[in-house]
Amino acid sequence: MEEREADNLMNKQISLFSTSQDKTDDELIEEEIEFINISARQLKRSSIEVHSDLIKQLARLEYEISEVKVRILITLITSFFKKHLLSAKYEDKKIQALITKFRDAGRRSAPWKPTSERVPGRPQDGADGNRRLRWLFEPDHKFYANEVDATLVEIKYFLQTLSMAEAPTLPVDSIQESFIWLLGHPIEPGMYLDPIQLVPIEFSQLINTPKTIQSGHLIPLDRGGRHTPDNTFLMLDRSNQIQGNQTLEELLQLMERVVRGYQEKRKNNK
Repeated sequence: MEEREADNLMNKQISLFSTSQDKTDDELIEEEIEFINISARQLKRSSIEVHSDLIKQLARLEYEISEVKVRILITLITSFFKKHLLSAKYEDKKIQALITKFRDAGRRSAPWKPTSERVPGRPQDGADGNRRLRWLFEPDHKFYANEVDATLVEIKYFLQTLSMAEAPTLPVDSIQESFIWLLGHPIEPGMYLDPIQLVPIEFSQLINTPKTIQSGHLIPLDRGGRHTPDNTFLMLDRSNQIQGNQTLEELLQLMERVVRGYQEKRKNNK
């Protein structure tokens, strides 16, 4: 019964998304709203096991996944994430805040116009609502990412969250092993480490104070890095501050010079 339900849901999603090529930003948003309105009741009714089976099917495609199917995957991952945290008794409001955070750091860009439309002369900020789907930028724009890459980045943020210390454990035989190709590790609590300090990130810190965990790029976008799954990670805000606009290699070289300098100083003071 659950297998038939999963197949029916997959077919409905494919038919809804398969005609969305060459749409404008507004049309894509309207299409997403249409899909949510049509499928929300069915997704809500479907068990987390059905979600898991569908996700595992799509995850087998790895980086060869199509635009149509990656749209289905992000919808399923988002629903799975919410169901799982609700079952662990986390507040819906807090869960939704993370979903919005990951969408704005994944498929959508940071505010991209130089000045505010609300207050002339001031820098642009998120309150202007001036975020944009990344694949609608010109390919040479620093915020550009193709749809598959941008969506996989967003999916990666959800899965990194479920791999943080003290995150609620997934059901047995769920999607634990399905995304090693994307994460480099199973989806298990405590497996994910901050990419700069190499320390665990507490799930409770993210869900209770989302601003203290930020998205970052190991090669910053201003330095030629791209918004791709291999260059994007969630990190502690302190780590983001430490890195600044340096590449990881530049940061490590700087830290080595600092450590050597202080070791020499201590040696000479003895």
